[in-house]
Amino acid sequence: MRQLLFVSPRPVVILVFSVILILYRKELEAFLKGKSPEQPTDKPLPHHWDDKVDEISTEAEDDLMGKTKLPEGVSVIEMEELQFSEPDSKVEKLGLVPDVIEEIKLIFKILGQEDGSKQDFLKLIEEVKNRYPKISSSSSLPYINGFIQENAPFHFTAEELENLW
Repeated sequence: MRQLLFVSPRPVVILVFSVILILYRKELEAFLKGKSPEQPTDKPLPHHWDDKVDEISTEAEDDLMGKTKLPEGVSVIEMEELQFSEPDSKVEKLGLVPDVIEEIKLIFKILGQEDGSKQDFLKLIEEVKNRYPKISSSSSLPYINGFIQENAPFHFTAEELENLW
């Protein structure tokens, strides 16, 4: 019975040593030779889709007939340099006109609460004109004038609306 409880340390040491040899053989070999272990490389791991991706070479490679020229209007840029922007007219419609319409709605609300007159409206619209000077040359003036004509609590002639801006 005593023999079963007593385990010889030899097999345990051999087992641990064999695990170390299997798992750390490269590092152990480098240690025994006096070299530093290999450092991991900065190369990315290979992927299954690598052969399906075209890589643009930035090195100057001369073909038999010289360098190939990119088509007109095409240039190679870094990803960080790529930007898209809206055309100026779309930016104007989406930014300036709705802001002016909101200001006019606010003016109508104030005039309704305080029983304002046409003269009060003209004074308040002057402030809007000063705040948004580009609106006078906007192509959306007919839309803004139509909004004023429909929502104003008093009547405006076409001439008054033209002279408003």
